[in-house]
Amino acid sequence: MPGDKMIEERKVDLDMYYLRIVFFVTNNYDLDLKDEKILFQTEGSLCNMKVVRIFGKVKVILLYGGFSTEEVAVREGEKLFFNVKKSFIKQGIPINISGGLRVLDTIQTSFDTGEITQAGLEYLQSTVPELANRTVKSEVLGMGIYQLDEDISEVKFVAHDVEIIRTVKVPVIKMEDYREDDKLKIAYSLLNSSNAVNDLRASFILKVSSIESLVPEDLHKDENYCSVINQINKMITKDNIKLELSDVELDKFIQKVKGAVGALKKKSIGEKCRDLIVRCNIHKQYQGKDVISFFNECYNLRSEFVHTGTFKNKVDETKKIRELELYLEDLNSLVLDILECYESYI
Repeated sequence: MPGDKMIEERKVDLDMYYLRIVFFVTNNYDLDLKDEKILFQTEGSLCNMKVVRIFGKVKVILLYGGFSTEEVAVREGEKLFFNVKKSFIKQGIPINISGGLRVLDTIQTSFDTGEITQAGLEYLQSTVPELANRTVKSEVLGMGIYQLDEDISEVKFVAHDVEIIRTVKVPVIKMEDYREDDKLKIAYSLLNSSNAVNDLRASFILKVSSIESLVPEDLHKDENYCSVINQINKMITKDNIKLELSDVELDKFIQKVKGAVGALKKKSIGEKCRDLIVRCNIHKQYQGKDVISFFNECYNLRSEFVHTGTFKNKVDETKKIRELELYLEDLNSLVLDILECYESYI
């Protein structure tokens, strides 16, 4: 039963399976929970929640079990994991389940953020008095499944938490010529946001968006292409369209199709970005590729994110996210090169 009232203790048998879900609440949020709370009970298995606050971070921990088989633990864990995420998201509370991966959330259920070795765990047991004669395990962010011969609340989990602070030189500030241009301001604003956001995917999309923000609203394809589109549009008439519709409905349908066909004369935003890059006449290489080839790869990745929210060809998500780190530095360099060129001709 949900709530805070006492519920009988978990029945602990040998080799029971338990699950533990760990994530951080981010962006200066906290939860109004001071003591450990029992969320619910199902067939003898308890689900508890507690909040740990340390060094300004708010860590949420859920314990659920025990279960007689690993299969049941995994099934119940995935159900709980999804519903916890959904509940926080619907409430507008941002959570981080991946730690130092520089991506706040993915479709994965667990992340190893730097496991402490068995020798390291044994050393902690021998040197920290309160860990003596206790089971000690390395903490996993997201969901972890554990086979234990004791209640999971008796196990000590050790977190491996490293935060890197980069010390950089103060930028050289030059008083260069300034011209009022909203597109330029927006591009720099998006690039700044891409450097600040702690999510590789969002950072990647924002960097590409900073290029997109510089292109004109409407540009048409070449004259021959537009001429063909116009000729095709002239052939879309009542005489050439055979549909069982009333005259009024047919007119509406034809106008809709003609509008869609006419829109083909306009260049896509990707095409306009490539036009801008060609105009910049950049001869550098990025990731060992010429500028257009590199931009095309980045733009294809951006399109996968924007239109599907994931990656094509069932590529491992963590591997793909790690690959983004290789692109980001050169993509940032490309954006700066385009901005420098743009400023020279506005």
